[in-house]
Amino acid sequence: MTSIYIHIPFCERICFYCDFPKKVGKKSEITTYLQALRQEIAMYDVPNTVDTLYLGGGTPSILNDEQFEIINDIVNKFTFSKNYEFTIECNPEHITPDKLKWFKKLGVNRISLGVQTFNDKLLRLLNRNHNKTMVIDAVNLLKKEGFTNISIDLMFAIPFQTMDMVIDDVYNLLSLDVPHVSYYSLILEENTVFNRWINEGKITLLDNELEALMYEEIISTLKKHYHHYEISNFAYSNYESKHNQIYWTNEHYYGFGMGASGYLDNVRYYNEDRVNKYLQKVNNSELPIMHQDELTKDEIIKEALLLGLRLIDGVNVKELNERYQIDVVKYFQQEFSELLQQGLIEVGENIKLTHKGLFYGNEVFSYFI
Repeated sequence: MTSIYIHIPFCERICFYCDFPKKVGKKSEITTYLQALRQEIAMYDVPNTVDTLYLGGGTPSILNDEQFEIINDIVNKFTFSKNYEFTIECNPEHITPDKLKWFKKLGVNRISLGVQTFNDKLLRLLNRNHNKTMVIDAVNLLKKEGFTNISIDLMFAIPFQTMDMVIDDVYNLLSLDVPHVSYYSLILEENTVFNRWINEGKITLLDNELEALMYEEIISTLKKHYHHYEISNFAYSNYESKHNQIYWTNEHYYGFGMGASGYLDNVRYYNEDRVNKYLQKVNNSELPIMHQDELTKDEIIKEALLLGLRLIDGVNVKELNERYQIDVVKYFQQEFSELLQQGLIEVGENIKLTHKGLFYGNEVFSYFI
């Protein structure tokens, strides 16, 4: 499998909860960045045939015709495999007939819509630039133009959000009949407007008990309609994200662009997370890597557990033993014993989280960091 992530770090506005590598960019700056991105990719010996390609951000859907031409030039260097998956992240307000023409030209066959909530008041609080009607219109247009592999990103535990609001969001999601949904709880990050507002006492986070009740409501309802295949991800059969499963199964992948990370030959690398530093290195014909970590066998095995336990089916013991030439149950005997005692994991043919473990995932993962 050859998988590629390409980061487009530009947005029209910055969401108040977001700390991903991104910025509000001018047209000329975005074009300059894309030209450097093309140079960076040319520095790597990427296999010709690509199985998954993910264009993330930021907001890749803000690009104009000139900028999509550069992306098209980059993509044309690759040959897609028979059952490839090419995802682009979009905001609902950017789904127009002209943009969809570009997506078809590029070969995009999966759309990830950043919705977050259908509640217009909460959308304004998050500093999103769309409303509920725009989401419905976007999904309808996508389907009309033949895009059937649609994913929606939603968020819960937003300040001021009630259980009724979550139930309403789930109802609106189901009414759209999209084959994939990623449903994440809000995480407070340091360098965000939300964090500043918390410190100033303008908003408060929801308590853990209410957050857990919201998650329980979400998974219990969505499991009636979708395959719950990862802690925060639900899909119709055969619509699970191929690209993201590369991460969760600890496979190698390329990461290109400012702030992107990759995993090649057991080395995790992290690109410069400032545009000027990224451009400076690329323009000097240097790989724009900020730092990299060569993983030991022990670290690789721990990462395989940490990432694989995000999957509802967990990790297969036999496959793990063969892949890393170990007896994984003996290797993690103490960790598994403690987690079993707490009722957070099951150990059989697969090692996986229990239902209780889904609510304490970070505590489980901490055993393998």
